[in-house]
Amino acid sequence: MLKQYDTLVHEVLEDIFEITRSNDEQLDEIVKKYFLNGGKRVRVLLLLMCAKLGNFELNKKDIIRMASIVEIIHTASLIHDDIIDNADTRRGSVTMNKEYSNEFALRVGDYLFSVVLKEVAKFNNEKIHLYLAQTLKELCIGELIQEDGLYDIKTRKLDYLKKIKRKTAILIAFACVAGSIVADASNEDIRSAFSYGYYLGMSYQIIDDYLDFVGGAQNLGKEVGQDLMNGNITLPALLAKEEKPELFYNFTKDTSSEEKDEIINYIKNNDKVLSETLAVSRRYLEKAQESIDNIDSTVKTELTFIMNKLARREN
Repeated sequence: MLKQYDTLVHEVLEDIFEITRSNDEQLDEIVKKYFLNGGKRVRVLLLLMCAKLGNFELNKKDIIRMASIVEIIHTASLIHDDIIDNADTRRGSVTMNKEYSNEFALRVGDYLFSVVLKEVAKFNNEKIHLYLAQTLKELCIGELIQEDGLYDIKTRKLDYLKKIKRKTAILIAFACVAGSIVADASNEDIRSAFSYGYYLGMSYQIIDDYLDFVGGAQNLGKEVGQDLMNGNITLPALLAKEEKPELFYNFTKDTSSEEKDEIINYIKNNDKVLSETLAVSRRYLEKAQESIDNIDSTVKTELTFIMNKLARREN
């Protein structure tokens, strides 16, 4: 079903190369290389699908450009994430900050955000600007919260859910709603697209956090338990803390790798913790499905398909 989008995704990539082109050959080469190693293009696909809620062909040029903008935002945020996390790899490749420097990567990320602001200014629809402003605000707050929450054993489930809303769900929601807005969909469909994207995004991040303990390099291109190693307390860790709080009594920046490994091994071998994590994810998927009950049946089928495909990453 996704094969039909290959040509459109290629058009989006070509558009990205066009609008990010600068007068610096090195920068252009690095940016192109980074986008070509761009992962699953989930946000692009969702935007293109939700654009079918309106008049796709009439608004195709703007839809492609908005998909480019969303992918650039996502990529710029990943570059900044890797600096903050001091990450060595991303999608199985060396991160930009490690290959060059934190300062260089920061400037590339900032350059990409400047491209976003320039291109989105060309859209006259007020809804796009309002949704985008809120999205960028939440993304920034999410980074601050994540940094402040590292090694914080007082983290609650509510804190975690707020964090992943800002870290992941809000941008997926924007991708869905932006596609519907640019295609001139009805207000009801626009609201449905946003809700679907938000709930799907929550589930998507929870599954990522599940895979951090059971999938590792095979699924995410990183080592098992890397988030916990970096002090990031995700849902599986919170559930494990409820079961065996003594594991986390001395969880600080000074905690040894051996002590962290003990926690990681406890979580990845605990069926109850892992199944409860997936149960929370599935509840969000159910809400995502409910959000699109009344939309066009063809679009609903496609959104259900990609939702189920993303959910199967747990296997």
